[in-house]
Amino acid sequence: MTKRVDGIRAVTYDCWGTLLKDRDFDAAMATRAKALRSVLDLTEGQAHALVREAWVKHDDAWKQVETFGPGRMAAYCLEARGVSDDDSISSLTREFEEASMASGVEPVQGALDTLQALDKAGIRRGLVCDTGFTPGRVVRDLLADAGLLDFLEVLCFSDEVGVPKPGNDIFAKALAGLGVRPPEAVHVGDLRRTDVAGARDMGMHAARFRGVHDDLSGASEAAIVIDRHEQILEVLTLA
Repeated sequence: MTKRVDGIRAVTYDCWGTLLKDRDFDAAMATRAKALRSVLDLTEGQAHALVREAWVKHDDAWKQVETFGPGRMAAYCLEARGVSDDDSISSLTREFEEASMASGVEPVQGALDTLQALDKAGIRRGLVCDTGFTPGRVVRDLLADAGLLDFLEVLCFSDEVGVPKPGNDIFAKALAGLGVRPPEAVHVGDLRRTDVAGARDMGMHAARFRGVHDDLSGASEAAIVIDRHEQILEVLTLA
């Protein structure tokens, strides 16, 4: 569905599964488990299980529109085995945060060309990103390495704003930074519950991107569904 909309002055983007994708998510999780084993006397299987438990805690909080970031996940893992000193938690937090840098990420096909085209057309661009293990501090570097950072004017991360999507605050902050009203913006993201519902609740247009991940959940569908980034240019009647 490439419904066309008029009067759009800005496009905001989700990050993971929309602009960036992990080269190897499992490798990043293995790096975190290895970091945990350097602090605790655990088997490889125990370390992996504990990291996964922490991720489930994050996921549960995210579904309640709350944050449970890398610091809390690191503390959860260590405190589960009786370690609670600040230095150990701080060190493990950093290992958790930077694991994706080691395994690597890559830009989603078409993302850079589309951002450049929007820039050339005078359409403002922003990022509305829910963070998990990887905080905004690191995502900025990953976006820069992928060549995307210079084409995003406003960056809003859930760990910095304090609330994830679909909460209104993170969208509102992005819109304020871009200087546009909700009906003048389209949000592009892959998830129905957070990207589509959050944008719609804010009064923005929503476009579900399924070029990396096709969200088949029962949550409400977007009026605009695209498979390639370039299709947003058609939506905005720029192509």
